[in-house]
Amino acid sequence: MELELFRFIEEASDYYQLHAAAFEYSETVLRQYFQTLSESMGADLVQVYSRVKSRESFREKLLRNKLYLDCETPEDALSQLSDLVGITMECRFIRNETEIYERIFREFSELNEDGLAISLSNPDILLNLGMAQPQLQRNGFAIYRLDGKYRFNNRYINFELQIKSLVHRFWSEIEHEVVYKNPDMVWNDRFMKKMLSSIRDSLDVVDHQLETVYTEMLMESREARIGMDERTFKSMVSSSLNELLIHKMKESVGFSTSFKADSEMLAQYFYITEFLRCSHNEVKMIEFLEALTELKENPLDFREQLVVTNTYTTGDPFEQVLSEYFLSVMNVDFEWHAFFTILSALQSGDVHADILRFTSVIGSLLIQPKWYSERFSAWSETEAEETRDYLKACLARGMASSESIHMIHEAYLLDIMNYFWTYVEQIEASFPDYEEYRAEQEKLGMKMIREIRIRLRKQKA
Repeated sequence: MELELFRFIEEASDYYQLHAAAFEYSETVLRQYFQTLSESMGADLVQVYSRVKSRESFREKLLRNKLYLDCETPEDALSQLSDLVGITMECRFIRNETEIYERIFREFSELNEDGLAISLSNPDILLNLGMAQPQLQRNGFAIYRLDGKYRFNNRYINFELQIKSLVHRFWSEIEHEVVYKNPDMVWNDRFMKKMLSSIRDSLDVVDHQLETVYTEMLMESREARIGMDERTFKSMVSSSLNELLIHKMKESVGFSTSFKADSEMLAQYFYITEFLRCSHNEVKMIEFLEALTELKENPLDFREQLVVTNTYTTGDPFEQVLSEYFLSVMNVDFEWHAFFTILSALQSGDVHADILRFTSVIGSLLIQPKWYSERFSAWSETEAEETRDYLKACLARGMASSESIHMIHEAYLLDIMNYFWTYVEQIEASFPDYEEYRAEQEKLGMKMIREIRIRLRKQKA
C-alpha cells in the first residue's frame, strides 16, 4: 500500500496545477512591475528574471520540507511555500545589492495592518521588510531575499524577491547545477566545503576587479563623447594642430619643428572660446573638424606676412599691452608668426580682432574677475580701479619682456597666475592706505615685471 504522504502530495500537486494559470499571470505582473521599478534605478540594475515553480519542483519541496506533516489541505501547503513565484533583480556588482535594497525600501514605505509594506505604485504588491537583511543561506553565504505577496482575485499568491549581483547569480547557478544536482557530492566533506568557499571568495575578488574595469571603461566612454570632455578634446585637437603645423610648414618653408606646446595652448583656447559654453558640442565639434580638414587641404604659406586691415582699442590694460606686443612680433619671431597664422586661419581672419580675443582669454586664465574686483576694496572705487588696472598692465609688460612664446604655455601660465595672485594680495595687505601705496607704486610695478621676466626666462632655459 502507498504511503499516505504521497497521496497528499499528489492531491496538492493537482491543486497546484489547477491554479497554474493564476501563478503565471502573477509572474507576468510582478516581472513587469519590478522591471519598471528597475528602470528608475539607473544602470546599476542589469536584468529582472522571473519563474513560476514547476509542478516537479513543487512536489520536491513538499517532500523535502515535510509539509505533509503540518498541512491538512492543499491550500495550506500552497500558503506555506514562499516562492511559488520567484523574482530576481540582477545588478552589476555586490555593492549594488545593498543600494537596490535601500531603493526598494523607499518604494515600499507604507505598512498594512499585518505589518507588510505596500508598494506606492501598486497596492496589490506587498513585501515583508521586517526580515533581517542580508539573510544567511544554508551554504553560509549572505543574500538579499524578501518574502512578498501579490493580491489576485481576493487571494494572495506568495512570491520571493532576490537581489543578486552578477557573480552571486553565477554562484547560485554553480551551486544548483554542479552541487545540489550532483548525487555524488558529499556535503559533510570538509575539504569539499573549503574548496567551494575558496571559489566563492575568488568570485568576490572577481567582482571587485570587474567593477574597477567597468569604472575605467565608463570614464573613458564619457570622455570619448565628442566635444564633451576638456582633456580628451585638448589631446585630440592639439595633436591634430601639431600635425597640421608640421605638414604645412614642410610645404611652405621646407622644414619643420615641433609645435606641441603651442598646439596645446591653441587647443585650450579653442576649447574655451568654442565649446565651453556651447549647448550643441557635437555639432560644434564636427564643424571644427571640418575646418581643420579644409585647412589641411588648402594652401597655408608661412612665408607670407600677417596683414592687419582693421585696428581696435580695448579698455582693458592687460589686453592692450599684450596685444601690442603680439602685433610687434608676429611677423618678426617665426614661432609667434606660425602660432598666429594658424590662430587667424581657424578664426575670422581679422588678425587684430583674433589677437585681442586671444589676449582676453589669456587674461581670464590669469586673473579671476570676481577675486580681482574685490582687491583693494578698503580704498575708494577710483583708487582701487586705477591700482587694479596698473597691476594688470605690469603683468602684461612682464610677460612681454620675457620675449618668449613660453609665456602662453599652460604650465608657465599657471606659475605666473600663482605669483600674480600672491603678489597682489601681499600689496593689499601691506598698504591699507592708498597714499602709502601710491608712493611705492612704480617700484612695486617694476618688481613684478622683473620677477615675471625672470620666471619665464628660467623656464625657457
